[in-house]
Amino acid sequence: MTTMTIENVSKFCSGLLTSSKCKELPFHNLEHTKEVVQNVKYLCAAMDINLVETDLLIIAAWFHDTGFSKTYKDHEAESIIIAKKFLSSLGMESDSINRICNCIEATKMPQSPTDRLSEILCDADIFHISSSHFFYRKLLLRREWELFCDIKTTNKEWHLLNLKFLKEHHFRSDYGKQTLEIGKQENLHKVENILNYFNE
Repeated sequence: MTTMTIENVSKFCSGLLTSSKCKELPFHNLEHTKEVVQNVKYLCAAMDINLVETDLLIIAAWFHDTGFSKTYKDHEAESIIIAKKFLSSLGMESDSINRICNCIEATKMPQSPTDRLSEILCDADIFHISSSHFFYRKLLLRREWELFCDIKTTNKEWHLLNLKFLKEHHFRSDYGKQTLEIGKQENLHKVENILNYFNE
């Protein structure tokens, strides 16, 4: 894996995410993809992942939402098609491409990682639920659902959806289970407190 490969990937994916309908998505846009790339780097460093596997994950992170340029539903399948075509054109080995695509496929909700690399990408993709940016990111997602999925909710319904998601979600990587889970639980309690307000 060369630095040039990742530079080519980041340039290609950035262009796709800013020149397609992805640029209109409040949540699943270039900003989110860049965050996931940074989250991957952070998790790989924290977990002592070797450089080769780190590079595979960085590439998977860049491609994981490019399928939104084609479709909203089942976008992961389109992301895999886009990744395979571009990475093959760079002459990447099929084994590496398959590992990258396996990681992308695992991010489909409900997440279904099958190995350590896909566990890391899944946690990187949903990293925000453990952070102080949780409510801001969820606000963007709510707006996206309204605009592109015609899903409209009351404030109480929205918070109930978030509570259900947080309760049912499980971080997959060792770091996620040990560290990110703490922040997630804090946000879960905040949502519960908000819902207490609606129930008063």
